[in-house]
Amino acid sequence: MRLNFKPSKPFTIGIELEIQLIDRDSFELSESSKIVFSHASKKLKKLLHPELLTSMIEIVTPISESPEEAVSYIKNALKEIDLIGQDYGFRSAALGTHVFAKKETIHITAKDRYLKLLEEFQILLKQFLIYGLHIHIGFPEKEIAIKAYNTVLNYLPLFLALSTSSPFFFGEFTGLNSYRTKIFEQLPRAGIPEYFDSYSEFEDLYFKLKNNGFIHSIKDIWWDIRIHPDFGTIELRVCDANPDMERIEFITTLFQGLCLYSISMDKERYFHQILKQNKWNATRYSLDGRFLQKEGTVKIRNKIADIIKDLKRKGIFKELGTEKRMEKISGILEKMSISQIMIKEYKKNKNIKDIERFGFIE
Repeated sequence: MRLNFKPSKPFTIGIELEIQLIDRDSFELSESSKIVFSHASKKLKKLLHPELLTSMIEIVTPISESPEEAVSYIKNALKEIDLIGQDYGFRSAALGTHVFAKKETIHITAKDRYLKLLEEFQILLKQFLIYGLHIHIGFPEKEIAIKAYNTVLNYLPLFLALSTSSPFFFGEFTGLNSYRTKIFEQLPRAGIPEYFDSYSEFEDLYFKLKNNGFIHSIKDIWWDIRIHPDFGTIELRVCDANPDMERIEFITTLFQGLCLYSISMDKERYFHQILKQNKWNATRYSLDGRFLQKEGTVKIRNKIADIIKDLKRKGIFKELGTEKRMEKISGILEKMSISQIMIKEYKKNKNIKDIERFGFIE
């Protein structure tokens, strides 16, 4: 039994952004996904997927040649969604969690898959007021994809730190920068996965889960980095949803560059406890967390800067055609993450409901 890996055009891109629909005045969640689907243009409908919650929609881009192109699809979709919302009193927002909504006020989309998940995960799924950013990179061959997967696995905390946007949950300041991460980790097939020596080893694990009835497809595996054979991609799933389109482009450009660079990089594996510690450091402290490597620790922000220097020196961005664009958006690394901005504002004004506005996508 084999799990066919369908080759993709090398290093092409797809982005998936889960967004909140919220009331324009109260910032409460608005169960308006049906309104969006019923009023969307044909062009927009091709980009929209229903999601777990009725106050939630996923925007999925077509296969794109560059990060900038993929982000442009997201921007255009958001503009139309917000135009629809003007007539119905809602707008879009993109944060890893809703700041103050309670689980009693949400409703799960009545699709068989979601209802089955609810039956399996019970109270865990009832508190899934979380939203992510997923990025696919295409690969022409499965073993190259496995090598990139293993490489990116080491650096997941860097992407998380860049995206953190969920320091509040159920109306409380959690003290973390990404509480979404901790909620997701409660599921049995989520969080940091393991390394694979080959694609066949990944296949063996997949079929052990599938043949024993624990999963039905790759969609039931929610690792922070996932091999997606149906698309011929590896998928970065560790990131919080984010309202900053330039930041999303920066994250995508870095991920794409690291995937290409992985082909020539030496194999390096960390202890699983080190992977967990580094992810915690990003979850707790965002870009100011420490990254533990063989030489000791370095601030996550500085580790990202070091990797970008390596990619530039090796001509990776130039080969991908993203060099000039990366120069224009590299200032993102000097800024606070969205979560850090939210926390700073909260400590200043203590108005927790108003913090939701930081998810607005301008």
